Amino acid sequence: METKGVKKANRVFKTAVIALTALAAGCPAGIFTEFPNQEQVCTFDPVREGIRAISAANFPQPQLQSLSINGTLAWQNLPNSVVPVPPPVLAPGQVITLKGSGFGAGPDIDFSKIMIGNTRILETDLKMYEQRLDVAKQVNFEVDNVHDQWNKYVISWTDTEIQFTVPEHTTGGPLIVQVQKRTGYNESLLRPGQSHNVIDAQTGRITDEDFKQNCDVVSTLSEAKATDPLAVTVNNPGFGDLFTLGEEVFWSYDFNIGIAHIIRNLDWTKIFGYQATDPITGLIADPVLLFGANRAVTGEVPSAATDNVYFDPYPQPTPIPGFLGSDPLLKGNTRSSGWAGYRYAEASNPYTGKGEWIGFNCASCHGYRVSFEASPGNVVTKVIPGLPNPKWSMKWSLLGDFKGVKASEPGPSFDASSKDVDKTVLIYSLPQGAGEHTLIRIKGEGSETDNDYQFSPIAIPNVTNYMGVRRSLSHTESYVGFEGSYIHSEEPDGATGSMKTKALQALTAYMTKLDQNDRSLRQAGMYRWLKYKGKLLGQAGADPGEGSFVQTGWESYPGVTSAVNRGKTIFQRDCGSCHGDKVGLNSNEKMFRLDQVGRFFAPTVYQRKQQSIRATFLRDMYWVQHRGLLSDGHVRNLEDLVHPDRCTEGSSLYNSYYTIHTAAVPPLGGPDFPVPYPSHNRKGDVFRIPKSPSDTDQGVKRNRFIERHKYFVSIPGDNDWYYWDYQKMRREYGPEELGTTAPIGLPASPHPWCTNNSADVDDLVEYILTL
Repeated sequence: METKGVKKANRVFKTAVIALTALAAGCPAGIFTEFPNQEQVCTFDPVREGIRAISAANFPQPQLQSLSINGTLAWQNLPNSVVPVPPPVLAPGQVITLKGSGFGAGPDIDFSKIMIGNTRILETDLKMYEQRLDVAKQVNFEVDNVHDQWNKYVISWTDTEIQFTVPEHTTGGPLIVQVQKRTGYNESLLRPGQSHNVIDAQTGRITDEDFKQNCDVVSTLSEAKATDPLAVTVNNPGFGDLFTLGEEVFWSYDFNIGIAHIIRNLDWTKIFGYQATDPITGLIADPVLLFGANRAVTGEVPSAATDNVYFDPYPQPTPIPGFLGSDPLLKGNTRSSGWAGYRYAEASNPYTGKGEWIGFNCASCHGYRVSFEASPGNVVTKVIPGLPNPKWSMKWSLLGDFKGVKASEPGPSFDASSKDVDKTVLIYSLPQGAGEHTLIRIKGEGSETDNDYQFSPIAIPNVTNYMGVRRSLSHTESYVGFEGSYIHSEEPDGATGSMKTKALQALTAYMTKLDQNDRSLRQAGMYRWLKYKGKLLGQAGADPGEGSFVQTGWESYPGVTSAVNRGKTIFQRDCGSCHGDKVGLNSNEKMFRLDQVGRFFAPTVYQRKQQSIRATFLRDMYWVQHRGLLSDGHVRNLEDLVHPDRCTEGSSLYNSYYTIHTAAVPPLGGPDFPVPYPSHNRKGDVFRIPKSPSDTDQGVKRNRFIERHKYFVSIPGDNDWYYWDYQKMRREYGPEELGTTAPIGLPASPHPWCTNNSADVDDLVEYILTL
């Protein structure tokens, strides 16, 4: 006979079953159909491109003549005046009028930007659309409901006058107006002779067929011209509070990853409690060794990484429904897990109710633990926010039963039937300092980031000076830079939901200050490189010690400055056409078609959409090289990147990178991070993956997953390894990956631009270390 307690338990159980059944059907979160196809919804706009061409035909040097604040003249260019003109003092919310000449037609016609210090004046309205989750398919998508909005600051723009509003997240100058002309557009690889058109990335995740998608071409750009810098100060008493909130978002928030991961069966508490097992070695998994986690040590990280932080509201609402389909938590407490970049956050689990779970945030990937001597005897150790963590890896996804790692899924066209696969070995072998998140999705779920059997690691970027970028994440100009890249956070890591305006403004404010360590980092990097290369005696006269060198600066040593000046001339000659601008990015954001720039690993889902890759920005390059260089991180150091032999087929350096061979590993170089990849990933310099024993069911599944990737090949007589065959990809890439009628023809080497003379390499690298 059932007791009242049993009856109540049964009713609760039945209610839960009904609710979970509804969730599995995609309710109430949402039902996903498909994302819009840019080849179907986008068309060429001849009127807009005609206007751009007319603007590009006239490109004088921009000149700034005056600045007015709320209609009152505050500064005027008086070149013959003997009385110094004081810098204008601005305040958030003021309307600034710039008068002059050569400003062009504005950021919708030209590729223009205004900078005040590290703050870019937002030139596009940002709309935060509601994100939904189809629980059954585990696909995040968006609907045409705006829950928040961040309006642009540019009010009007003509060739002689610009009006804009001073943002709340800036603190001071210099003020620069930079103009590039759109000189045409990239030709489509699918439709030769026609433009390549792309959907505005702000709205590209809205699945409503009736929604009118905006499209643009991927424009080709001229060189950059700019006004002379104008020093301005900003009276902004509210910046401190905004900065504090932004620091908390960067270090304290989990971006909804904790709840997403626990639903997908990943238990971070066990991982950081040393209760997880390394699936390859069978040993206890060490977060430091496996995925480069840094301890949250007081003094090495800000208090936001160690203290409890309560968010009201959370910076982004999660689309994951709460318990039994109820509303998710919109506010809650976060606390330290003991590790920098990994935080407990309160959330509502749709199956078990309220709790707290660990997820990771910006600092896990964009935090590099560095020790250097800032002055004689003064050793500084801190996790530098913004620098890529060169030891971060995706091995965390293997420490449990994470959904997507082991699955039955269809393969590519040559193996399309559904079969069991085990992705463990390939994920374990991914280069450090890079991610490849499509690997942990299941093929055919419907997400933009489903597994696509195109091995495409993407290197973690350096974001210590990122605010001037408009073409964020290699997107087209419609992406509106850093701010746009964060309003619609992507799966599959679980960074789900579009950010709220205040939190995004705060995070942007914090990001404008991430370059505060740059001088010391450059000086320490220069010292270590000079010492490693044996150049201190010749260029500095002696070894002054790191602390003294960092304190006084490389500029104090005539031998160093001479080499740097020689390198600058080489850089301007060989690199300046792509990595030259007027706002300190060392990138003019040109977009190079895939058949021009190439890539060692397969292009990412974003790069395939754009059919191109953006000229990257250069900053803190001594430290960035430790995670590998170029967008896939395959080049191991700056010397190899610029050396002419890397771009010369048949040279030993070229062969070591781009042909399959079993030569001995040459010295990798660098005192801080001499081995960029785990040793089992490299034989010579060929990226390789170990084969699993084929006499076990597990081994068959692991090998099957690797063999489904077209450009991993076996060498006759070698039963131990799969090799990445770049030459095969050069010959065959295109029809299966992009849908082209024939291979697109990748260049002989990815980024096929090197200096012309090997004698120039050291001077060029020495200059790059100052950027």
